[in-house]
Formats: sequence, structure tokens, C-alpha cells
Amino acid sequence: MRAMGTLESVMRDDHRLPPLAEPGYDFQGATFDLEKPEDRDIVRFILSQALYGEATGVYCGKSLYAAGSLEAARFYLRQAKQELNHLSTFAEIFRLLEMTPEPAHWVVKLLSSHNNYYPLKVMMEHALGEGMVLDIFKDLLLQTLPDADPRVPLIKKKLRIVCREEQEHVAWGEKETKRILEEMPHLRTPFYGLLELQMAVVPFITRAFKQRTQGHPVLEHLEPFLEFVRQRVFEQGKLLGIVPERRPGLAKRQLAIATGLALYGRSQFARSTSKLEKIYLKELGFQ
Repeated sequence: MRAMGTLESVMRDDHRLPPLAEPGYDFQGATFDLEKPEDRDIVRFILSQALYGEATGVYCGKSLYAAGSLEAARFYLRQAKQELNHLSTFAEIFRLLEMTPEPAHWVVKLLSSHNNYYPLKVMMEHALGEGMVLDIFKDLLLQTLPDADPRVPLIKKKLRIVCREEQEHVAWGEKETKRILEEMPHLRTPFYGLLELQMAVVPFITRAFKQRTQGHPVLEHLEPFLEFVRQRVFEQGKLLGIVPERRPGLAKRQLAIATGLALYGRSQFARSTSKLEKIYLKELGFQ
């Protein structure tokens, strides 16, 4: 009865959310075999990174302090609640699959690190970071978990809800990044440098599986999927006004990365400053 109640709740919530975007990468029907220990290890690794990401995602609530509008404050309040729900959702998925989480990979810890400098947090975490998270959930997990396993249909219903909420987070991150760059166009170059740096470290997360790719129906897609993610992020960067239409040469990329690292270094000493108590009358329509 409890399982049925959970399923009904998931289905009810599923109808309240906007349509889920189509997968961007096609795994061509390749799936994991959840009866094989080696495949379970890979799925456990993927889910462990997701669990860590959702745990750090809860810190978006800290952005309430730096929110520059009531719209932003409402968004962060809603997102913090959603991220807490996602954390519980992935814990439920672990239990359904009878798995226990493992520590997060250092690349995931690096990409998920919290930043007190609001513009950098918006660009790196909401726009780019959650965009890559959505690629993993929507393109990888929803396609490669086997529907033949009786546990998977419920897991996928939960994941679709998570994906639709992540879509909202990414859309907000993109909207807010564009607004920030209009006000502070000097951030374009360091933002671009940090994007290049992120894309340079992402391949390190796949090294543990390279020896197992040959002949594995899912892992054979590892390199092309990773390249798809990288290209999608670069296209996203172009739409945000961060990435130039033509990729600069090595020297200019290195200069951009250096300015990005300098900005990141300074951001480690940044302190959030509150705004709402200064603008609340205007935000509420009294001025």
C-alpha cells in the first residue's frame, strides 16, 4: 500500500510540471543490466555523483541573502525546497536498487563547490552546472536504466520530475546570467575562461571506466556522449554571450582562463551582501 501511495503521489506531481525536453543524445537503446555486479557498480557511481550534487544544491538557499529582487528570492526559496526533495528522491532510488552511495568524485566536488560571489554562482552553478546535471539525468539515466526491471518504471517517474525541475533551474540561471552580463559586461572574458576550464576537467571523471568501454553497450557511448555535453555547453555559452562565435586560439583561451582563475580566486574572499531590505519598497510597488 505504501508503494502504491508513493507511485500515485509521483504521478500526481508529474502532471503539474511542464513537458520534459527531448533527449539530446541518443544511446540507441543501450541499457545497463542491473543483475550484473559490474553494471551495478557503474550505476552506483553515477547515482552517487547525483546524490552529492543534490546535497550541495541545497545551498542555493544561501543566495536568498544576495537576491536582488523578489522574483529571485521566490525562485531560490522554491529551488531550495526542490533540492531537498531531490536529495530524498535519490536516497529512495538507492534503496529501491538496494545500493549504498559512495563518496563523490573530485571533479564533481570541484564543479559543485559553493561560491559566495553571486554572479559566479549563478553562471557556474545554475546555468552551466545544472545544465550538465540535466544532461546526465535526462539523456543518460532515463535512457539507460532498463524498463524490464520492475523497479525502474517508478524510478524513472521520479527522475522525470527531477528533470523538469532542473529545467526550471537552468532556465533561471540563463536568464539571470544574461541580466548580470548586461550590467557587468567585463565578466564575459573570465566567465568564458572558467567555462573552458570546466570543460577541460570534465573528461577526468570518465577515466575510471575507459578500460571497460569496449563491448559494453552503454560505455561505448561514453566518449561521444561526453563530446555531446561539451558541445552543448559551448553552444549554451554562445547563447549567454560568454563564448565567442569563433573559438579563440590557444593563447587567447589561456588568457581567458587566467582571468577566470583570478576572478575565482577573488571570489573565495567575497561576502554576500543583502539587497532586499534596501529595495523592498520599490519591489512591492510603493516607489
